[in-house]
Amino acid sequence: MLIISNNEGKARFNKPLYGLTGTYTLSEGIALPYFLSLIEINRAIDELKIAEQIPASLDTKWSLKELFQREIDEKRVEDDIVKGYLLDPKKLKFFNAITIVLMPKGQDGKIQDTFDDSIAIEPPPIPWDGTDPEDAQWKHQDAKIANFNGVQFVSIGLSARLRWDEDRVLAVAVDGQHRLWALRTFREDQKFRGGTLRTVEQQTKIPVIFVLLHHNAGFQNVQSEADYSIRGIARELFTDLNKNAKTVDKARELILDDQSINAQCVRTLVTEKTGEDAKDRLPLSLVRWQDDSNRFDSSYYLNSLVHLDLLVSATLDLKPPRDPMEKKQVMDFIESINSSLGINEQEVEYEGRSLSKYYSEDYCDEDGEPDTPFARLPENYLESAIKGFKVNFRPWLIKLLLDFKPYRNLLLYAREHNLIEGKFGMFQAQTSKHKGIIREQEIARDSDWHKREILAHQTGIATMKEQQWAFKAIFQKAMVRLGRMVEFEYKGKDKNLGNIDNVLSFLDRLYDKGVLKVDTSLSNYPFRLWTFVAINPGNDKIKVAKAVEDRIFYLLCLWYFGSRKIEIDIANGEPILSKRKLLNFFKAEANRTQWPNCNEAYKVLYRGFDTNAFYGKDHEQLTKERKEEMVRDRFSSLLAAGLPQFDRQLSNDGVSEDEDEFDSAQES
Repeated sequence: MLIISNNEGKARFNKPLYGLTGTYTLSEGIALPYFLSLIEINRAIDELKIAEQIPASLDTKWSLKELFQREIDEKRVEDDIVKGYLLDPKKLKFFNAITIVLMPKGQDGKIQDTFDDSIAIEPPPIPWDGTDPEDAQWKHQDAKIANFNGVQFVSIGLSARLRWDEDRVLAVAVDGQHRLWALRTFREDQKFRGGTLRTVEQQTKIPVIFVLLHHNAGFQNVQSEADYSIRGIARELFTDLNKNAKTVDKARELILDDQSINAQCVRTLVTEKTGEDAKDRLPLSLVRWQDDSNRFDSSYYLNSLVHLDLLVSATLDLKPPRDPMEKKQVMDFIESINSSLGINEQEVEYEGRSLSKYYSEDYCDEDGEPDTPFARLPENYLESAIKGFKVNFRPWLIKLLLDFKPYRNLLLYAREHNLIEGKFGMFQAQTSKHKGIIREQEIARDSDWHKREILAHQTGIATMKEQQWAFKAIFQKAMVRLGRMVEFEYKGKDKNLGNIDNVLSFLDRLYDKGVLKVDTSLSNYPFRLWTFVAINPGNDKIKVAKAVEDRIFYLLCLWYFGSRKIEIDIANGEPILSKRKLLNFFKAEANRTQWPNCNEAYKVLYRGFDTNAFYGKDHEQLTKERKEEMVRDRFSSLLAAGLPQFDRQLSNDGVSEDEDEFDSAQES
């Protein structure tokens, strides 16, 4: 219920709320006052807001954490909370307290970072209504009265009273926004109460905690290193209150969990805010962060947040213990951490103490037996581990994710059309509800705005991705595995394998040749090039499975090995092997030390062809020798499809076309 104060035309204060006040002083130099009140359900619905009710604006840049704070899961609200809980007659209904931050609002309706003490606002009278004798008690000589920028807070001992001007202040939920929105949906939606709660329901009171972020109310903060604006503090409170609550979706966890090594590593790969571009990070404006999908082969996405997590997880290859009290499993986990994230073969450390020493001294008893579970990398060691990621993985990983030609082309298009820092990126950063509001606002001024500024570019980028393996998550994982082998396992120093720049040149050449199109044909063969490797021979559908990822990885390996060997042979003046001899060369186990696991790559890919679908309907009549010949024929042509093209003279003079079996010594 809103009451117009005696300052009519100047302020619009709500009816006073009564309750208790307290202060958190658990850190030196910090005092965080709060006010706890029981609010009638209708008042709570009317006067308390969620982040999505903050006015929409294309001018605001949002950090990752703020993006998730603003997004409401409407399906969860309606299905889980309203239908599955509030409407269940057998359920005892109870919500935890909703946490509210009073946030200053400018004349344009936008949230301000601080309360503006330079603006003088005449405080409302006490009592708020001359006919209310109970409220008159607050005009007491012992009362501490704080008036600041549209907020009036009065306390007498532990008892307190709160009002705010709704034209200048928004009461925004930083914890419990789904509960608050569920109550609003329950009351307002025509499917449920249609605007009016039943009499018995109106008796409900909602516990609400207000955080008061102004020095007049007792707020103190000596911290200066982080973001301590009103928005910054609200974001921090949201993160702290939510990260250990009900299990959140994976994308949200990646943003909120500051204790996860994976999440921390992923965040080094993307810009911190929307509308922000960088040469060495993926622009958040082009990353799919809104949901749990790992796909980025449609719409405008350069990548997906969840997919980046999968890449980081596979790249780090850590081995967390199944049993955190089993010492061998824990030691294997620590070894994997040190192997991946130690710099120059040193262990990750904190204040000079290695992780293994920390475990033996703090998690084991005097006999060296575990007495405390060790399940994840301790928080103190995260900084050292992140440094290791930035040294061992991030440089070459960012190169692959930004400089591979199809990704480079997408970024070039986005920058030429100002999609990252312009209206397109700002629009995509909005919640679904705000997108709808902004779309209607802009179309009212310019009927072609949405089609021209948003849809045209979404279609333009989507067209660039059509039938391209580069934008398939399963291919990118295989591609990154190749980069990891070259740059991490062999440190980019192996003369045969080269470095990440050689890998990029190789991938760009495949892309330019059209080999990396899903529907690429293989000359003189009935099946497409990628059939039996990654697409189904029956319906040309892409198979998504670990076995398929392995086959893509091993095919990239053989193409890369073959390309490098040809370059090396030319440089040494040696004849180039024919496609059959080159295939046999990589089949030979003797060559696996110079070309890592080349024989395993051969075996895995061979098994992909060795199927009845490949041999055809007459497969039962074919001899073993005929089947082997069919596989070798297609396999060698598949290998040749990914190798460099040389001029006619070189092909005639330098390539041995002898198709006899490779030297038996090489086969052994």
